[in-house]
Amino acid sequence: MTPAFIPLGLAWDGSTLWNVDGYSETLYSLNKINGAQVRSFTSPLQVTSGVAYDGFDLWICSESSVDIYKVNIFNGQIQKRLNLQKGMFTAVEFAVGHLWLADALSNRIVEVDPDTAEIISSFPNPGVGVDGLAFDGGSLWVADSTTLSIFQITLNGKVLRIFLAPGQSPRGLAFDGLYLWNADGSQRIYQLRFQN
Repeated sequence: MTPAFIPLGLAWDGSTLWNVDGYSETLYSLNKINGAQVRSFTSPLQVTSGVAYDGFDLWICSESSVDIYKVNIFNGQIQKRLNLQKGMFTAVEFAVGHLWLADALSNRIVEVDPDTAEIISSFPNPGVGVDGLAFDGGSLWVADSTTLSIFQITLNGKVLRIFLAPGQSPRGLAFDGLYLWNADGSQRIYQLRFQN
């Protein structure tokens, strides 16, 4: 169980899972073994929907803002703000040195330079919507709560596999190096193993 009332984005920071609460605008750091809260802070973004870890800090996005924030992982203080000028962002991931954002406005996944906010590439979302993004070192994973599906896709959008989500409202996704984690609207976080 997660303390998030409306669990949305999920990220793995190497030791804990971060879960966004869409109700209280809180980011929770959770022990992956027992779900215990390690720490938390309030997001500087309203309607925060996604969270990602870049190796040092967290990146957060919102459905109500074209700004993407990089925040300190310990206290939530803003380190950087990227303005993407347009978009409605439901999920974010950090992979191969870039940010990957799910834009509900265009229903595309957008690759962005985290230093300049330049859009490097984009491709159509494989499902109806994107509620979570994760990177496993080679491919992206996409959660779609509308179709109750989890997609594995290449970095240019080709669908590799589609799975039925374990819960009734799949949201945030994170990869910890071995397992895929899925935050569900039921306040559960599922640990998933997929065979190669």
